[in-house]
Amino acid sequence: MSAVMNRPSRLAGLAARAGHDTPAAMLRAQSVYIAFALLVIVDLIFTPGFRNPIVIRNLLFQAAPIILITLGQSLAIGTRGIDLSVGSSMALAASVMALALPGGAGVSVVAALGTGLAVGLLNGALIAFLDINPLISSLALLVTARGLAEALLDGSRVSLPTGGVFDWLGIGAVSLVPMVAIIALALAATVALVVRTTVFGRSLVFIGANQAAAVIAGIKVRRTLFAVYAASGLLAGLAGLFAAARLGAADPNYIGLNFELDAIAAAVIGGTPLSGGRVSIAGGVFGVLLLQVLGASFIMNDINFSYAQILKAAFIVAALYLQRAGG
Repeated sequence: MSAVMNRPSRLAGLAARAGHDTPAAMLRAQSVYIAFALLVIVDLIFTPGFRNPIVIRNLLFQAAPIILITLGQSLAIGTRGIDLSVGSSMALAASVMALALPGGAGVSVVAALGTGLAVGLLNGALIAFLDINPLISSLALLVTARGLAEALLDGSRVSLPTGGVFDWLGIGAVSLVPMVAIIALALAATVALVVRTTVFGRSLVFIGANQAAAVIAGIKVRRTLFAVYAASGLLAGLAGLFAAARLGAADPNYIGLNFELDAIAAAVIGGTPLSGGRVSIAGGVFGVLLLQVLGASFIMNDINFSYAQILKAAFIVAALYLQRAGG
């Protein structure tokens, strides 16, 4: 089986390199890093206050939960799927965490992670074992998880206790780098290593490239898909914990709202195509950072929120078009 699996993988790799070795293709592959560097340089020169270290610190706080769900989203997209439930999973994890507060901070943290994992397991089961389209499955869970989160807390905000783990996550930092950003980047490095060096990582990429061929090669397609969406749910639960700790409260109406859209955009801008078969974890992280800096640029230059959203959408569409053109 190993020889059968490795042979198509090598052939796919050779074909991919043959199609992506042109200067234009290589430039396109680095586009997210180039765009991020140029935007930061422009902001440092022209945007008042951007040089303030507090601005960078706040951007990293905001980016951390989105990085986490982008990791899961990248894995799902790599299998030619998608996970629209991650934002609502964040909200549900935060709500369950709030309900578990009487048991102590440790119980609350476990409850948040367990809730995210449970949503991911359900999503994975629907997709892998009942053959429900990932778009339909995750869309149903997007609505269900958000509604359940609001119902659990009656739509109200529940404040978290000060001190302990919540302050450590919400305001803790090493120099200018928030603890949540350090954790998110460490997890990103771990996921990147898994994708590049493990059978699981190669399997999910192979499934995205050609699921029928993956079945013939003996890859456990259902098991791999189930694990991918379970991981996405677990990361969303952790992201919900981070977001609630930063906010100082569990707010089912606010936490994770529309985060799934930013995660999809960041993953694809970073080089994980919606057609599947390739995963770029580093690109996804820089995609998140690029979108965060772009949003901050609009705010700090006093651009009207409505116009800022239009400009951001236009930027995302242009970036996705360039990626598609390169595919």
